[in-house]
Amino acid sequence: MEGTKLKLLREEKGLSISQLSELSGISKSYLSLIERDIQRNPSIEILDKLATTLKVDIDQFIKGNQDGETKISSGVIKGTLKLEIELSEGQLNTQKLRKIKNLIQELNTE
Repeated sequence: MEGTKLKLLREEKGLSISQLSELSGISKSYLSLIERDIQRNPSIEILDKLATTLKVDIDQFIKGNQDGETKISSGVIKGTLKLEIELSEGQLNTQKLRKIKNLIQELNTE
């Protein structure tokens, strides 16, 4: 995930990092790391929280158009996707597996 995508979406919604943190339950410091591209591989749970809070599909953070670009009304962002999912047995549940499956299906439709 490119942090610029998150920042543009957040700004489009008129939210500060503090407001997004409060609404999503994700720490301000972690959001800042994402936006500054220091943390480039947030978990599926983080992506889901952000998508839910910003009222967008999770693919807004990870899918590009046919030119390899993700269009957001404020601009165009180029990027690639690296998705790693690491879950312990205690973290596996039907809902998480369904989200992972749906995400993979969305990515395969490009």
